[in-house]
Amino acid sequence: MGLCAEISANIDVDCTNPIQAGVEPLMNVIPRSTWLDAAITYNGSNPQIIENVVFASGGTGYAYYGKKKSILAKAELIPGTFDENYKHEINAKGFTVTAAAKLQFERLAKQQVVVIIENKYKGAAGETAYEVYGADSGLELTQNVRDVNNAETGGAFDFILSSSEEKHFPKTFFVTNLATTKAIVEGLFTPSV
Repeated sequence: MGLCAEISANIDVDCTNPIQAGVEPLMNVIPRSTWLDAAITYNGSNPQIIENVVFASGGTGYAYYGKKKSILAKAELIPGTFDENYKHEINAKGFTVTAAAKLQFERLAKQQVVVIIENKYKGAAGETAYEVYGADSGLELTQNVRDVNNAETGGAFDFILSSSEEKHFPKTFFVTNLATTKAIVEGLFTPSV
């Protein structure tokens, strides 16, 4: 009786470059259909690492801007009787409440997406900066509340994108160094002008 894979490496603590909590206040939201049509290059030694994404013609992601700590990302193991899944969750605030923003939130509720976030902790060479949530099954909008009287958020949208059906922790997006990876990731979304 064999296992799919056995543990094969140590997990250490980097005392010279300690881990740091938090996510940068910008996320790249990609329609799952665009993600599925993309050419995705995985690392040959570790399929948890995405090294490149090239969208089909016309494909793009969209920039969702936040402020300070308004984007929270987490993933957790959901053990089953015979298998395991991972829950991916992005909890974020939407600080634009225009009619155009409302239309986009309504559209978001009707589809699945993949989200790329940038961690504040970049690692020694930038290898931990970017993570991809929902790469396997896609994330769905599971909450969107706007409390106009919420003084803490200024009446922003409070929304959650999540999936409990992912087969892996969020993928790492990295190739060569931080600058190269950043250029690829930034090329995947349409920035605000």
